Amino acid sequence: MEITPRERMKMVINHERPDRTPAVLRARPEVNRALIEYFGVKDIYEVHKILGTDGWGGVHLDISFPEFERKANTILEGDFPYAGSKVILHDKDIFEDCWGIIRKIGKDRKYVQWVSGPLVNARDPDEYNFPGPESIIEDEKLPRKVEEQKKSGLWVSGSITQPFTLAWELRGIENLLIDYAINHDFLEKLYDKIYLLYGEMAKKLTSAGIDQLRIVGDIAMQDRLFMRPEWWRKIDKVRLAKLISECKEINPELHIFLHSDGNLWEIMDDLIEIGFEIIDPIQPECMDPVEVKKRYGDKIVLHGCGSLQKTLPFGTPEDCREEVRYLIRNCGYNGGLVLRISNAIGFDVPIENVVAWYEEVRNFNLSKL
Repeated sequence: MEITPRERMKMVINHERPDRTPAVLRARPEVNRALIEYFGVKDIYEVHKILGTDGWGGVHLDISFPEFERKANTILEGDFPYAGSKVILHDKDIFEDCWGIIRKIGKDRKYVQWVSGPLVNARDPDEYNFPGPESIIEDEKLPRKVEEQKKSGLWVSGSITQPFTLAWELRGIENLLIDYAINHDFLEKLYDKIYLLYGEMAKKLTSAGIDQLRIVGDIAMQDRLFMRPEWWRKIDKVRLAKLISECKEINPELHIFLHSDGNLWEIMDDLIEIGFEIIDPIQPECMDPVEVKKRYGDKIVLHGCGSLQKTLPFGTPEDCREEVRYLIRNCGYNGGLVLRISNAIGFDVPIENVVAWYEEVRNFNLSKL
């Protein structure tokens, strides 16, 4: 009898060797279309079946922004990030989202650039009408949606944005890092508001029965954190620890997932201490996955590890297959590994490389380890 994605993920988290290494495919729309054409199938779900990439379930909660809803005047179309979102369009390239964050679509319409946020020039976070827990849109069907996905064999996630990510988009990255250094009152007050909202969202998702709470947003660059580690410990760590602890009180079996690109070595012990069990994407240009496995493999699940800066765009299909074999042999011998490319696969990656990488994950025989 075939193991379901849910059963496979449970084995990986328990550091048991599954039937095969789980794999997650996340790609830009251009890549999804190219994969559909490559295999001659009708949709991306058929591609997932062919490649054996594991289907995860997911639920979410929305926040009410009444004033934005009144002003929103279009839905973005295209392949760039935020396409499909309702926005206030200021001109053909500049748009404002529900938070009041303004972005610009690039000339090639492939990427977007942050332009400004509502707290850029603020002296006090109270100058912004920040949504509170009462703004969370209740969904009475949420527990049933979770249970239905579990019964269908899916591993069910719920997500919140990394508070640092929302803070810098509201405030501007330079301003926020200055706040970390010299403007603690502003920073503490802003984070109190963000954590009040996201903490309530996380608890509602947890109460609905999710398997995994994902906290998503980058806190690091290629070589270090955005802020000094001691600042992160003083400001972010204590709040994240409280949020995780409150969710674990609701469901001790809940698993906590962190997504952040970049180099997290400076705070890996801290992340594990406060309850993060699944670390994504272990970006190989920044953190050697084999070294992470050696040091922390008994405590965490490595999630990601595929090279989007080197192997996928510039390697051959055989290079891609060899990378997978190397990662499984050195990081997946006792479970604790979910493979994926370390970010959304770009439109310029050769489709043959994508296929080779994921076919090797699907085909690798773990019994030979």
